[in-house]
Amino acid sequence: MIQTSAGPDQQADSSDPRLIERFREGEPAALDEVIERYQLDVTRTVRRLLGWRGDVEDVVQEVFLAALRRHRTFRGQSSLKTWLIAIAIRRCRSQRRRFWKSWLLPQREESPADESIQRDEVAEQVRIAVRKLGTKEREVVVLYYLEELSVAEVAKILGISEGAIDVRLHRARKKLKEMLSCMN
Repeated sequence: MIQTSAGPDQQADSSDPRLIERFREGEPAALDEVIERYQLDVTRTVRRLLGWRGDVEDVVQEVFLAALRRHRTFRGQSSLKTWLIAIAIRRCRSQRRRFWKSWLLPQREESPADESIQRDEVAEQVRIAVRKLGTKEREVVVLYYLEELSVAEVAKILGISEGAIDVRLHRARKKLKEMLSCMN
């Protein structure tokens, strides 16, 4: 298991072209540095997209293994962080498909009594509502609001137009508002 942590003083990789070049050349120390810088961001994104914790570490490892395997394909058209988040999104999509195929049944919700014990009021209600969003809407909400990426960055990661991101965000906000009003 990959066990490193990124500090709060992470620098944008665009200010470190030497790291990018070393990474693209496949230098092992460069991969370690990339993991150290971006593991926290990737882990947070995966956790928020999957909504269950058991598979998060496995998926994060898959992301960095995929990055290692495809290091030569990184063209520098986006930041390393953006590239890694895009890989994470694809891995989360695959993981969700595997999960639902294995269960063939919808995920069971906890009883209201259990939820009231476990939740931290509003924050927990928001987490529940975000988990209920469709995949496309959940992805834009996580990336834009929780990962605090710009619309342009989200569009690059998902490979769609900024206008499409705006539409998905609008729809997601509307659904979240409806779900949250029903919870109160």
